[in-house]
Amino acid sequence: MSRLAANPLVTRRNGKIQACEPCRRRKVACDHGYPICRRCRRRPNGASTCYYEPPDHEAQPADPVAPRWSENIYEASKLDAQSTPASSVLRSNTSRHVAPEDKMWSSPAARAPSGFFGPTSFSAAYLETENALRIRSPPATTAAASSSLPSNFSPPSLAEIQDMTAMDQGASHLTIKVLQAVPTEIPTVTLSRSHINPNDEWMRMIGEKIVLSTWDTFGSYLHNRGNVVALRELGSMICINTRRSLTEDHDDPLAWVESFSGSNLRWEAVGIMFICAAFAEFSASPSTDARSRIAQYTEYCSACITLANMGGSSSSLMLFLLYKRSVLHACMHGETSLPYWKFHAETVAMLTFSGLHDDQPRDSFAAPSEPMISMEARRRVRCQIFIVDKFLATFVGRPPLLTRRFCSMKLPLDLDETALLSDKKTFRGHLQRLDSDGWNVDGKFHSSTLLRIRMMVALIRDEILEIGLAQNESPSIDDIAELKRKEVQMYKNLPAHVPCNPTFEDIRDVDLQLLYPTLLIRLDHLLNIFLLERLFVKHGRSRSDLLRTSFEMVVLALHSWTQKGMWAEMQGECQWLVMGYAAPAGAVLSMELIDPNPVAFATDGDEDTIAGETYSKSSIIQQLSLLMGYLKSSAPSQPKGSVVSDVRDVIKRVLDHVLNQTKQPQSPTVWRENFDFTVNWDNFEQFLPFDTIK
Repeated sequence: MSRLAANPLVTRRNGKIQACEPCRRRKVACDHGYPICRRCRRRPNGASTCYYEPPDHEAQPADPVAPRWSENIYEASKLDAQSTPASSVLRSNTSRHVAPEDKMWSSPAARAPSGFFGPTSFSAAYLETENALRIRSPPATTAAASSSLPSNFSPPSLAEIQDMTAMDQGASHLTIKVLQAVPTEIPTVTLSRSHINPNDEWMRMIGEKIVLSTWDTFGSYLHNRGNVVALRELGSMICINTRRSLTEDHDDPLAWVESFSGSNLRWEAVGIMFICAAFAEFSASPSTDARSRIAQYTEYCSACITLANMGGSSSSLMLFLLYKRSVLHACMHGETSLPYWKFHAETVAMLTFSGLHDDQPRDSFAAPSEPMISMEARRRVRCQIFIVDKFLATFVGRPPLLTRRFCSMKLPLDLDETALLSDKKTFRGHLQRLDSDGWNVDGKFHSSTLLRIRMMVALIRDEILEIGLAQNESPSIDDIAELKRKEVQMYKNLPAHVPCNPTFEDIRDVDLQLLYPTLLIRLDHLLNIFLLERLFVKHGRSRSDLLRTSFEMVVLALHSWTQKGMWAEMQGECQWLVMGYAAPAGAVLSMELIDPNPVAFATDGDEDTIAGETYSKSSIIQQLSLLMGYLKSSAPSQPKGSVVSDVRDVIKRVLDHVLNQTKQPQSPTVWRENFDFTVNWDNFEQFLPFDTIK
């Protein structure tokens, strides 16, 4: 009796004492132990999720979604949570009434819809009505409306922090596990060695700024990682910041970074710290320990995404975090895995939900604004997502998830990465050194230059995929010819400061930081030509141009492996270059070697040279041998049935058949009977989505 008098439990209308919320939602018996019942104490991590509703809180019908979210939050983030003593749990005043909007944190579906709504939505007509009213409204009303937008937020009070902590015990426990693993610094290897994606140099520098500002601002919380109470309080602060809408438009680069760092730290920014640390490990060492740390960083990044999702975040920062999480997973497990495809789909969903796929002003009355740092950052992220979407559609043959017909994506400006993190005056100075098309007039090659060109190629590839993967329509040969003319003209009209024709005759003196983008631009262009030539072959055209394009793609892509000394700092790039460009081209060359009517090559007296290599049947065999050697050395432990293993086996059987053939076949039928077609060609089929070579 004394125990009941000492706790806030009440008697229900049916005469029974109040049960804890986990037991009530699961509809099981509760012994009413306070503050933790016996059943929850016995369950794994149950102590951290056991709580009682305040006495003045009206009983709500059981929600089958909310308890599962709270109870399984650790499994979703793949972090082994450990229960904490009940005495360390910050609880709000039991007399406080929890308003419905406060439940947003544990149930993001309860938030009012704030995503993007296009012209076909139910709200389009209302928006037109609102704009019509704005015409008739006095200027003071418009100014008052614009001034009501939040700009600077005050730090959360202690009461807000305690309320947030008590709102979702599962989320509170997850924040502790994440904050205990916050990196103390981003390894400097990211500044001295090439990254898996050179377009992200600006975000890596932002990641370093976030780490420094986080430790400067919250060092008193993070230095003692065993102080669970302090970390829970810090986690609540970050949760409150994440619930606030992130202001997307900033003309001052420093103000933009400050809006999500320091005292304004958000879970998206915490996730970026883990992403930068993971890619630093990836660039530094391929050792087992490094891969283990990368896996841990990936899990913590996923936990940050979980927390940001619970806060309803749909900002450009969240979009970048989702995109880089998918890229990191691809680096670890390959582009053909189902989880990677799901991560990519989640990224695209966030892109369209937030409306960042539409670069047109949503307000028809808004005047065209000058380029801003936040606008430029958004352009870079969405262009990267669009490029990856086209690359995946080409590589695995699945329909793309984005299309230019429903997107309005302007090219990023040809700016140096340091301009994105400079002061306002310096940023405007960089803008003045651009021509009317957005190219820099200094003749310098930046990573944004590479991104602009790849986006131009991706837009044309989207048109190619549209006709190449169409199921109900057959493209005319005129349509294909027009696309090829468009691709060739675009490549020809690139600015003079863009080196796009790599030659390997005297390559030792070429800077790798310039060689890599040059090679990538050429390969991207050749891949578009490769797809178009295969469509030409389907219409009965000669496959001579297709073979020449395929040969050049294999030679250029394998250069990163044959010249290992030059590419030592960028070995992370080698695998995806080979698999993305050399592998599909190698499939065409392999089919040519077993074709009974091969294309005639030039005679010895009139040798044809492509990318520094003599174009002949012998050279094709040599290049395929190099490709097989790379596939064998890069992943010797690949299991049977994997993409690398099956492609390697097919090439080996083709070369064995060609080189070990002792007698010329008398007829095509007899010749084909000598080849073993029982080999697994399935993984070569993924490189032949247009079904042109049989």
